[in-house]
Amino acid sequence: MADEFDRRIIPDILQTTLSVSLGAAYRSIEMLRSPAESLPKVVAEVKTLLTVPEDSGEGVQGKLEAIAGVWLEKGANIMADCKTTGEKFTEGG
Repeated sequence: MADEFDRRIIPDILQTTLSVSLGAAYRSIEMLRSPAESLPKVVAEVKTLLTVPEDSGEGVQGKLEAIAGVWLEKGANIMADCKTTGEKFTEGG
């Protein structure tokens, strides 16, 4: 049973890794094509990563936990976007 699990999961992990990598590369190239449009977007995203959310908890620990939550959410969204973009290149089309 372990062999069946390994045979199924390894190709899925490789496929996902390839999709995310291709999507990230494509998005990077697109950003380099139009830096005047991309720079304000990047600055705005970095600003949101460094801003403490209004609904954060009390004290330093609460604020750091809120910022960490924002980072996790942004990271997950970026990964999902890159995967979706990369899947366009890895589909047999």
